[in-house]
Parts: sequence; C-alpha cells; structure tokens
Amino acid sequence: LSDTIPLSRSALLPCSHRMCHPCLKRLFTLSITDPQHMPPTCCTSAPIPLKHVDRLFSTRFKIQWNKKYQEYTTANRIYCPNPGCGEWIRPEHISTPTIPPTAATASGAASGRQMAKCGRCKTRVCVSCNARWHGNTSDCPNDSETQRLTEIAKREGWQRCYNCRAMVELKEGCNHMTCRCKAQFCMLCGERWKGCSCPWFNYADVEE
Repeated sequence: LSDTIPLSRSALLPCSHRMCHPCLKRLFTLSITDPQHMPPTCCTSAPIPLKHVDRLFSTRFKIQWNKKYQEYTTANRIYCPNPGCGEWIRPEHISTPTIPPTAATASGAASGRQMAKCGRCKTRVCVSCNARWHGNTSDCPNDSETQRLTEIAKREGWQRCYNCRAMVELKEGCNHMTCRCKAQFCMLCGERWKGCSCPWFNYADVEE
C-alpha cells in the first residue's frame, strides 16, 4: 500500500495486509469475467470479506457479482448451446423428464437422462452432451448442427472441454487451457491438463 493513500481508503485483509480501494475495485471487477479470480482472495487465498467493498460498488454491480458468484462456484455447470445465447443454466432448471414406463423401456430412458431449460431463451438442453434436447434416447445423437460445429472446430483448431462440453478457442498463449467451468485441459488433444504427452508451450521451465 502506498504511503500516499490514507488508511481510510484501504481495507485490512485476512492476511493482515492492506489493499487500497482502487485495487479492490479492479480485483472484484475482474472476478465477474474470470472464474479463476472468483471469489477474490488475499495472499493467503482467503476470500476477501464483502464488507470491504460494500460501499465501493453500485447495487447493479452487486447484483451482477452475486449472479456470477453463484455461476462460477457451481460444479459441472451447464450453458445454453444456442449460439445467440450461451446463458448459464441454474441447477434448479435441471430436471429428469417423467415418461410412461413403456416409453422409457422402448427409448432407453431408464438411465434417467436429465434435461435443462435455459432461463433466457427457453432452449431445452441435454445435460449429458450439452446439446439441444433430443428426447429420451439411449445415446446422444450426432445432429447436423453438432457435426457442422465439429468440422469447423477441427478446421479452426478449437477444442471441446471434457467437463462442460463447451467449445473453446485459443487465440494465443500456451496449450494450458482453463475453461469457464474451471476444468483444465490441453488445447492440442483435449485431455485433462498434465494427463498427456503433448508439448507444454511456455511451461518447459516451470517447476512442479
């Protein structure tokens, strides 16, 4: 903390260090766009108490931050596959469709396939493959839209996250990718990070 900033414009964090209000604002603003910084922490990885920023942000920002906190701290997140949407689907919008026993036997739905419904555009989504809902079939089909996306991904060098099935593009940097669901994987082969033998660009000299 700079000597030119008065104590009244800083906060005493759990680590016993002080952080100025401008830095706190930058950190919390970053956290709503980067899951790796949610929630903001001090140098001991302890979450920064919200009381320190309560008067630094508007009500609108607080509502947005609370929504992102719920999103980023939810395990196995599902996102709407609609290209014009991409909204996070809350866990309470995920259900197991009820169908007659005879239909379940015929379609293989006894496995209890779950369906999610986007709260924004109302698109129904298969939780198993994160694609549009395709009914209670035993296997997730390779629909034409998915096939086209796969062809584009192969041509452009995109990779699909093994956890949430979202398609990820790497514009620059190393092969270590952290998805918005916090899963880490290799951009070359799609395997879990450090679970393959692909070159780790920019990581060769980093100690374990």
